Amino acid sequence: MKNGLYFILILVIGFTSCEGRKTQSKSLSESISSFKKNNAIKINEFIPEAYFESRIDTILSNGFRVKIQASTDMTNQVAFTKTKDNIDYANNYRKFNFKVTIEKNGEKLFDESFNKQKVNNIFGYLSDIDSEEPIHNFNTLALLKSIQLNEELSTENDYIYIDIAYAIPNQDYIDWHTLKIDGDGKSSFIQLTN
Repeated sequence: MKNGLYFILILVIGFTSCEGRKTQSKSLSESISSFKKNNAIKINEFIPEAYFESRIDTILSNGFRVKIQASTDMTNQVAFTKTKDNIDYANNYRKFNFKVTIEKNGEKLFDESFNKQKVNNIFGYLSDIDSEEPIHNFNTLALLKSIQLNEELSTENDYIYIDIAYAIPNQDYIDWHTLKIDGDGKSSFIQLTN
């Protein structure tokens, strides 16, 4: 009888202690997963963060004066997003506009501004380019990577050569073009091969 009483006592204690409660670790993991579902952290980064402007003003030995101005377009950018550990990262790369002015002997020969839309039309960055082509998506994603006066070619003859590069951020392919301007101010673009 004593053994039966002990047995009943153990059963009563066992049933009262097992109320179906969650363990602390299970409760914590459920709380964390609920928090992750309901609370996403977003980090927005703008590159460059603030307005940026670069000016080049060069007088060449053949009498040409070349001015190149590149500036940040603060209203247009290309966004790249990724999610890591429930944090949404958005890198917003700002687009750039540039202006080229050419003078010779005090006379303005060429003065033209370029934005992304104008560059898309000139360089042939179209939306219907085959996805196998290296410039696929250049119409929406490519940004001005470099613009520079090619002084060596520009001093050898009566033309001005300005090298312009566009690329998609964090990708290896760069699309190079040269703006060629003659002594009368007539311009043409030459696509360079990589």
